Amino acid sequence: MNAIDHPSPIERPRLSDTVYGELLDEIMAGRFSAGDRLPTENQLAQRFAVSRPVVREALQRLQSDGVVIARQGSGTYVQRSPSQRVAELTQRQSLHEVLQVMEFRMAIEELSARLAARHRTEEQIREIERARRALSDSFGEGGLAKQADFAFHHAIAVASGNGLLVEAIDQLKDRVVSGMNVTLSLTREASEKRRDRVLDEHDRIVHAIRVGDSDSAAIAMRYHLDQARNRLLDRQLDR
Repeated sequence: MNAIDHPSPIERPRLSDTVYGELLDEIMAGRFSAGDRLPTENQLAQRFAVSRPVVREALQRLQSDGVVIARQGSGTYVQRSPSQRVAELTQRQSLHEVLQVMEFRMAIEELSARLAARHRTEEQIREIERARRALSDSFGEGGLAKQADFAFHHAIAVASGNGLLVEAIDQLKDRVVSGMNVTLSLTREASEKRRDRVLDEHDRIVHAIRVGDSDSAAIAMRYHLDQARNRLLDRQLDR
């Protein structure tokens, strides 16, 4: 007799994920603007019919994302407001994941840039520069632009001479490219000034690696990724 196959249990979202998503949606839709105080934990718990610890966990997640800030004795305030376009480009539950991938990239790519400035070969710097030109040429084309952006960051990892850094970015390729698609889409739809700043950030990384300035390369990479995160979270930045 064949063994009976039992269906896999349906994974249900945690209550805190649901509260997090609802609040984030309202912030992105403009119901709560930067500087506004959110309802109290008690009010939110009653509204969503959940316990205060569930609300607290959702608020802590929003705080770790940099969307809200808690002020002792005063309450929780909206710190930055992503645009409604962010909601369209990412699924509600995945914005947190996009931000986590960015944080991970800050760690490994800052090191990649530092090591690339020390160890890169002439052929490797030419490959980095080719990817930078491809990004500029394809900026208006979503699919090509995100692939060119990934090729740029991947070429820097290769130039670092550390195979583990290359392996790390390769393992995360789908998530990294997905995040790049969001940030590049927002930049394409924003001002020309914003596009120029993004490309200038890439140029600063290239220059530091070319001249062998490892400290400047690390700083330039950190600044670029930090600005990308800020542009994702703040609808007013570089419009």
